[in-house]
Amino acid sequence: MRGDPIKSVTCLASIGALLLLGACAGGAPAGPLPPTDPAELQFATELGIDLADFELTSSGLYIQELSEGLGVRAQRTSRVWIYYVGWLPDGTVFNATLQGEPFHARLGSNEVIRGWNEGIRGMRVGGRRRLIVRPGLAYGSRGRGKVPAGATLIFEVQLVDAN
Repeated sequence: MRGDPIKSVTCLASIGALLLLGACAGGAPAGPLPPTDPAELQFATELGIDLADFELTSSGLYIQELSEGLGVRAQRTSRVWIYYVGWLPDGTVFNATLQGEPFHARLGSNEVIRGWNEGIRGMRVGGRRRLIVRPGLAYGSRGRGKVPAGATLIFEVQLVDAN
């Protein structure tokens, strides 16, 4: 740009502000995010959640052992096959694999959320757990698909196989 340098800087600053505003408008959550601490949430009655029945890990993951299982344990980098149901705190199912081919992934990689990497590790094949995953161990403030920004997630997982 030629001419007055102050006008050029002002023009560039205005263009930059418009670009930044446009970039933020598409990804900003509508309204305030929900609490990140599951202890501050109201869970749907039909989920039957009593946090006193869960173990709280140092990362903030809540784990409830529903049945131990008898098979091999899932290790830090195991390939696992699981059936699962995922709920939002209001009781809405956002995803599930309950029959047919189980979902499979490798733990310790970026194939699953951090809450699953931690919550499935140590399970025995045939075991079932319920996990309450705070946003920082799931999709955070961005959300994903049917999961809104800042959502705490509830999963019931059954380990079908691990190797």
